[in-house]
Amino acid sequence: MTWLKKFRTSLETYTEEEVKKRVMEGSEEINLRSQGKTKTRWVKRAMDKLDELVDEETRKKILLSCCDVFPKTRIKPLRDKYLETGSIDAVLERMHKDSSWGGLSYYEYPTRKGNTIYVTKNPYNPQKYEQTEDKNKKRYYYCHCGLVKASLKFQDIKISPTFCYCGAGWYKTLWEGILERATEIEVLQSVIQGDDRCEFAIHLPLEV
Repeated sequence: MTWLKKFRTSLETYTEEEVKKRVMEGSEEINLRSQGKTKTRWVKRAMDKLDELVDEETRKKILLSCCDVFPKTRIKPLRDKYLETGSIDAVLERMHKDSSWGGLSYYEYPTRKGNTIYVTKNPYNPQKYEQTEDKNKKRYYYCHCGLVKASLKFQDIKISPTFCYCGAGWYKTLWEGILERATEIEVLQSVIQGDDRCEFAIHLPLEV
């Protein structure tokens, strides 16, 4: 399912028909072949309209439902490790040993403080990220999302922070897959908001 279909379905789930129509206006002109700036301008308009019409908690639910789903083949060994040890730290240790993302860990390098896991996303293009000193280019090479990264190149499109809960959903699918319990996700930093990195907090259930 494409991102637009996920977004439309999520709007249908959490909002009324009139809200969905207003937020999705113009989406029929957007597809995977659309130029980056065209897609990004539409996402900006949709997020601005969503912010205007929908409360914050519902906006989070909508965007969390639009994320890419963490591969089950990646989740299973971590779930097995958790069942075997009953230890979050043992799971984190296994994540840190992975080096399949251009020499970096596919799971990034999460750390735990109490019942909260903190994770900073790897750059999408680690090599080009390291080679440039330009801060805007660094953010562009850092960003994983083809829908909005054009805003980092052209600097004239400001995306609402609401959108970043789509990226947060990636970690929600991971940790809920490992624990088989609901988790809460918080966006701490985001490159499309002008930060130097994307950072998330995963708040684990207290019983864990």
